[in-house]
Amino acid sequence: MPQTSSVSASERSEKLVVVQAHHHVLPAWAQYRASLPGAPRLITLDHHTDTSRPFRNLLQAEHAAEKHEQLRTQWLTAIDFQKPETVTEAVRLLGNDEHIVTAIKADIISSAFVVAHNARDTDLPTYREHKIMCRTVNMNLNSYDVSRADCDKVIDSRFLDEVCKGFTHALSEIHEAPLPGGPYILDIDLDYFNTFASVAPKDASVLRELARGAGLVTIATEPAHVQACRLDEALTDEFLLARLLTLLGLS
Repeated sequence: MPQTSSVSASERSEKLVVVQAHHHVLPAWAQYRASLPGAPRLITLDHHTDTSRPFRNLLQAEHAAEKHEQLRTQWLTAIDFQKPETVTEAVRLLGNDEHIVTAIKADIISSAFVVAHNARDTDLPTYREHKIMCRTVNMNLNSYDVSRADCDKVIDSRFLDEVCKGFTHALSEIHEAPLPGGPYILDIDLDYFNTFASVAPKDASVLRELARGAGLVTIATEPAHVQACRLDEALTDEFLLARLLTLLGLS
């Protein structure tokens, strides 16, 4: 079995959970789900989309291809958000970028709205099939290469407001509630921030409103990915976490 990273930080307020490895947010999501009559939505800010198929890494590493779908179905069916031990076991089997689809399949979240550097904008047929909608921070739609200007704007209110309006416009076409609307989780991976300027926006009011309206806020520190994705060499996950908590009003 692959080794899952242990939780290096676990800071809890009424609605804040901080972990190291991103898929370790799943128990907190499940606990929040158990308090609701229906599954909440997810709004997530990340360098990557984290929408890989559940248990992909483990299945490819340790099991023959003909067993993959059977085992994936078996492990997904075993997850019960009202039984923490089943969620903990799922985390043990999951890889770092496999938790969003897992959460949708297990009725922990109803849908996911992903804002990421390493993403392409997705369409409504994709959303109808997978309940995931992605928007890129990259202004150059023909390349995954992200400019410093794109990195600097990632939580600026003008950008986040535009993204949320884009999600809402798409949802209105299929008669779903606007975003944000209803119970939702705000989830942030610190590798979303690649420059010092990215956590020093002129206006962070939209981000604060998203945090204020969320029933749960989860943050993954992901120090190795912060280091791999940063454009400013002195940027660290410790600095980003402290700065982000202040911006969110959760410090």
